[in-house]
Amino acid sequence: MMIKMKMFTKDTRLLGILEAAMNGVCPDKDACRYMLTFHEASAEASLIRIAANDIMRKKSDNSAIILGQVGVDVSECTGGCKFCTFGEGHTKFIPKRLSDEELYAKISGFNEKEDLYGLFLMTMHDYDLSVFLNSVNIAKSIVPSTTKICANVGDSSLDAFKEMKKAGVEGVYHVCRIGEGRDTNLRPEDRIKTMENALDAGLKLYTCCEPIGPEQTIDEIVDNMFIGIELGCTQHACMRRVAVPGAPLAKYRQISELRLGQFVAVVALASFGTPTMTYCGVHEPNEIAYVSGANIITAEAGANPRDNKDDTSENRGMDMEDCRTMLLESGFQYIRRGDESKIPLTFDYVKGE
Repeated sequence: MMIKMKMFTKDTRLLGILEAAMNGVCPDKDACRYMLTFHEASAEASLIRIAANDIMRKKSDNSAIILGQVGVDVSECTGGCKFCTFGEGHTKFIPKRLSDEELYAKISGFNEKEDLYGLFLMTMHDYDLSVFLNSVNIAKSIVPSTTKICANVGDSSLDAFKEMKKAGVEGVYHVCRIGEGRDTNLRPEDRIKTMENALDAGLKLYTCCEPIGPEQTIDEIVDNMFIGIELGCTQHACMRRVAVPGAPLAKYRQISELRLGQFVAVVALASFGTPTMTYCGVHEPNEIAYVSGANIITAEAGANPRDNKDDTSENRGMDMEDCRTMLLESGFQYIRRGDESKIPLTFDYVKGE
């Protein structure tokens, strides 16, 4: 493969980085910065995406996973994130919490074929632990044993995470975002402490390099992606910032899906050596990312920080059939359940009655 790559670039430094990756050596921060200096439409960026795609497909046996996320409540969030539709000071949402019946219905919508790898229950930054644990209990009564239940909550204590683990939560999605403390009302040290609390409670850490905007520097993006790597995350991902109407940072617009694919590839290359890192995510899902190292897709219902609709399934959010179709079109051979069992991903499986 490296001989063929030499046909497309004479950049010996890049070829050395990619050859090392193909031999199992993840690039360090300096190498990641270098890979992001190339324009997204360049031959070099294409080679980076090719290498990441090849490595991740071999590591996962050309498998992908589907995650589901339900936003269980909406309020004016004190996190005040300038890229989020719920941020304090600019949100147009009226406070609302899904009833038990609504939550039951939305979770049930993910489970027709019992091929959901993990279900994430999402709250605002400030949340009521007892209400969240009730949501966990509802989820446990619906999802099969092969689906992991995970949390996407605000900054939390070690004790809170221990309560979640006791209730059946297996993992936590948490992020120290790019521009934390500048573009949000939250402190980077509190975000990282929450990630450490989750790990100390025995929960798996799911994280992301996000939200990437066109005005950000390569240095701050690479520094951000290594937070999860250095903590030992179970899953990593990459998300571009969506220019949500009304959010203060929407004025900067957003990066292209092709550039996002380059970021996904670099995240995958930097993290595939972590023993637990079989899967790499992308927000929002797109085919370019799925031939650039990503193999996680997310179906969404309820509130979504990148959407002005109170139920994203009626707008931006993908449903399970959308997700299966995109993975099929991207050439994956299997969908994995949460117990890592494989389902052949065929046209008949996706489209059959």
